[in-house]
Amino acid sequence: MQPMAERGSTADQLLDDLLPEELDWQRLVRSYPLPALALAAVGGFFLGRSRGPEIVSALAGFAADTLTESVNQLLGKEVL
Repeated sequence: MQPMAERGSTADQLLDDLLPEELDWQRLVRSYPLPALALAAVGGFFLGRSRGPEIVSALAGFAADTLTESVNQLLGKEVL
């Protein structure tokens, strides 16, 4: 498995795909951290209000898959 720094986060990849290439969103976030945080909070609030149950279900499935993978890797064989 690659270190996080090498593979980048899923959020980074998603934002790179959604936003125009000429927009350097990482520089904007570094330059204006509080407005970026406020925008993310407002966006998360509205997204949670409209798609809350679906998001919780997806996160639960992701957590279960990650836990299963970690347990299997720890034990050295596929148990779960």
